Amino acid sequence: MYFSTKNIPELQQYSPRERVAQVHLAAKSMPFSRRAVAVTLKALVLIALFWSLLYIPGLAWKIVALIAAGLLYPLVLFPITLNLAVPYLPKK
Repeated sequence: MYFSTKNIPELQQYSPRERVAQVHLAAKSMPFSRRAVAVTLKALVLIALFWSLLYIPGLAWKIVALIAAGLLYPLVLFPITLNLAVPYLPKK
């Protein structure tokens, strides 16, 4: 399981921006069924993340948590895309 593009052998020769671009290209080339699984997993993670914000006491803390979750959710969702797109990355 990959959490960063640095650990993927096929992407070692690229810069960080190029690695992310390669992952996005691989994600676009995934078949529909795999893309549907990725979108479903991301939706479930987002629902769980924002649902958990309902149980934070106090309006001020909820707003702070909502802003933090809104800013950090790409860090949570990118590994899902990354792991599902690895088989579609260009080989060395």
